Amino acid sequence: LELDQRKRFPAMELLRYKGQIRSFTKLSRSIFLVLLARALYTLRRRWTTFSIPRSLQTDERKPFMAFSGSGLLLAYFHGIVTYIRDHFFVDNLELSGISGGCSTILALAMGIDLYQILLLGLHMKKHFLKKGVYLNDFEEMVDFTMQHWKQIGITDEDVAELAARKQCHIGVTQCFPPGHCCIETPGTLRDLVKLVLSSMSVVPFFRTPGMYEGKYYVDGGFSAMYSVPAGQRWNEVIKVTCFPWWATLFPPAMGVADIQPRRFMPTEVIVLYPWRHQKGLIKQGYEDAKEQHQHLIARGLRPLPNAPLTPWSEWESLFAGIDEDNLPPYEVLRTYSHSDLNDALRGPRLRRFELTGSRSEANCAEVFKSAEVFRSAAIRSRGRV
Repeated sequence: LELDQRKRFPAMELLRYKGQIRSFTKLSRSIFLVLLARALYTLRRRWTTFSIPRSLQTDERKPFMAFSGSGLLLAYFHGIVTYIRDHFFVDNLELSGISGGCSTILALAMGIDLYQILLLGLHMKKHFLKKGVYLNDFEEMVDFTMQHWKQIGITDEDVAELAARKQCHIGVTQCFPPGHCCIETPGTLRDLVKLVLSSMSVVPFFRTPGMYEGKYYVDGGFSAMYSVPAGQRWNEVIKVTCFPWWATLFPPAMGVADIQPRRFMPTEVIVLYPWRHQKGLIKQGYEDAKEQHQHLIARGLRPLPNAPLTPWSEWESLFAGIDEDNLPPYEVLRTYSHSDLNDALRGPRLRRFELTGSRSEANCAEVFKSAEVFRSAAIRSRGRV
């Protein structure tokens, strides 16, 4: 009996080993088929854009910049946006974002003070570290996000103005029928929050898919690396991602980006690092965008004549004054320029809620000149007294 058991034992081990090989083979085949289907779907979407007629008038072409998803690596994108706003006109820049890239494009398009955007991220991080990052209720997240957006001055009027310009798009993955949707920003604050959170909706961060206009959506990164509307030529898209070039050669990206880091940062995508580490990520994004300055000009961005609007040294001064354990409160502001940042460091900022038209730094030059004239006159009057 013992001899028979010894003889059967190797045979049983061999059968078990063969079963594991078959299971691994099936899993590998399934992963390969999913990646192949994803690649074919991506190539088909890109191929259709080549039939779109290209305008012969250079002035009619608007640069289109698409941000990929970022997970929790929002600080890297913040550094890129800081460099772009300080060195280029953003009035004619069309934008799209997926998941973590959505807050980035809203800051650019709506002219929101980047310092306030930074504080918004830190306040929300502090909240979720106490409450928990995972398995959030979608509707509760909508109410919570709306509350914080209102505190930095985003109103229904701002959102309606953005929607009227048709400047921004949010990428989401529709659950049924499955597919990628590139949706223009809606006209109300609540709908915008729903759409942005739907683009981020993924387990384990949310319990359920997001809901927008009666349809269920999940993270846009499941169906596309970059969200590009139907009327936009793919080869004219300025692509921004937080993944290195070698990681974007595979599906779904299948190509290098215009701005991307040199190193892979997998832990930063899923872990909320302390502020001292986040500062380094912001600087890295700023430097990576700086390296591509001439390339961005060649891709259609217009450089500002007196760039930078804000020297990096002044941003670092602001960052150094932030205590993550004792965060400063929000201010309801619209600030855009170098002079405003000086005010932030040394006195009250310039409020411009009734300003019409574009809210970018470039088009506000006359406002700042008027403010400087008024300030100089006030100083002279005090001197006479």
